[in-house]
Amino acid sequence: MLEELLNGNIEKKTITQIYGPPGVGKTNICILSMLNAIENGKSVVYIDTEGSLSIERIKQLSGKNCEELLKNIIIYEPSTFEEQSEALEKIFLLENIGLIIIDGIVSLYRLELCDNINENTKLNRMLGKQISNLLKVARKKNSGILITNQVKDSANGIEPAGGRLLEYWSKSIIKLEKAESVRKLTLEKHRHAKEGENLRFRILQNGLEIINKSY
Repeated sequence: MLEELLNGNIEKKTITQIYGPPGVGKTNICILSMLNAIENGKSVVYIDTEGSLSIERIKQLSGKNCEELLKNIIIYEPSTFEEQSEALEKIFLLENIGLIIIDGIVSLYRLELCDNINENTKLNRMLGKQISNLLKVARKKNSGILITNQVKDSANGIEPAGGRLLEYWSKSIIKLEKAESVRKLTLEKHRHAKEGENLRFRILQNGLEIINKSY
């Protein structure tokens, strides 16, 4: 799916960010990107911070017995932002990693934000360190990075959560929207592909159906 929009695979050694409201289909796209990496002979790290990853959905989208597929997926399910940091540290020890996915990169971060300035400063530093470690491990392993992000209200409607830090370090930013049964991916930022391109699709039980691609 993302390959269609980006005119190629997810770029190596950089961060590709997909943002959108809950239930719009971000995890479905993560699973398809994961399956594509595995088909290319690589393993995938999947950090699931929101409990969104379903083995049954992997089976549906792969169309295969997923026992062999699961051998190539390293899944982490952190319940705190500190555990998310620890999961990223563990990736340095893994081999043959083609793609690193963090489904809900700031979900746990936002849960732990509070009225204590010192605690929030600590969380912000931890987020910065996580981004740094992500890029270090991706460059070391020649891996792609795919993150999903929540949204927040802004003067222009909605925008990605996580502030300027995630916006700056994400070399590709893709907005995912839903209108009834149709979803739309829009490329908002990219170093090589044409910004503003969009792809409309439907989510089906056994996959995603592309409706059209616009420029």
